[in-house]
Amino acid sequence: MFLFSLSFNVVKGSIRKLVTIPIRSSDFYPIILSIYIYELSVNKHGISFLPYILLVLFIILLVYGVYYVFNRDNAKVGIFYKISWRFSVIFIFVGWASTIIVCAAKTL
Repeated sequence: MFLFSLSFNVVKGSIRKLVTIPIRSSDFYPIILSIYIYELSVNKHGISFLPYILLVLFIILLVYGVYYVFNRDNAKVGIFYKISWRFSVIFIFVGWASTIIVCAAKTL
């Protein structure tokens, strides 16, 4: 992940003069960490923890989406999307760390 972030920021910095990119390198972490969660859990447990992590994430985002629509006067999809994506970055990272802890506990 460090190498990906480094190379992404170098490329983004080199083309910053031509076009502004509103994407951060951490926006790609859920994709990368999802692959790590799948591979690690299948190798150690024989099943993948990824569907369970994504199911909990989608339920949380669904509840937040309903809350967001009913409690905002002018609910904007772009703002909801950005907040939900940033939350998924944090949630997938916690799921990845939990998968490492569970797999380490199984090997001990």
